[in-house]
Amino acid sequence: MKFILPIIALTAAVMAPISAAAQNKNDNVSGQNLPQKFWEANLPGGSYMVSLARISSVSMSTYHVKGAVVHEVDIETMGAALTRFYVIEALGENNSSNAASNLISRAKQLGSEAGGKVGVDPDTTVHKDYPLTTHSKTIEFRVIDTDDLGEIYKSVSKAWKENKGRKITIK
Repeated sequence: MKFILPIIALTAAVMAPISAAAQNKNDNVSGQNLPQKFWEANLPGGSYMVSLARISSVSMSTYHVKGAVVHEVDIETMGAALTRFYVIEALGENNSSNAASNLISRAKQLGSEAGGKVGVDPDTTVHKDYPLTTHSKTIEFRVIDTDDLGEIYKSVSKAWKENKGRKITIK
């Protein structure tokens, strides 16, 4: 009996490092200690970064709202937030009618002048009219044109498909 307790203590002391080494080896195999791959976007309205492993869907769509057409790229993740990148076009903005085009151009010019006075770019600043036009847990970025939006979609979908980190900058 005198020797049982020391033998148990000695066995525990010898087995602890072996058990810890096996646990660390398993952690490395599961990828917990490996670097994650990210997709990152730098835009006039801010920056966004997401782990490629956390993306659950990427979509691009166009829809109509009162007085405008919205082109949008959405990134859904295994987290709580949805990320939206979008372009808003006034109805008739791409219309061949000179009168409609002139009115829209003038309205944009006035908006830009007003925004410049307060340090806000109306073309890239997200406008939220609580609680009507925004959603809880939504990260939003507004870009100037649909070409930029297409580049965002191509970049994030390619990164996700190939599981290779990428970075895009929109000016």
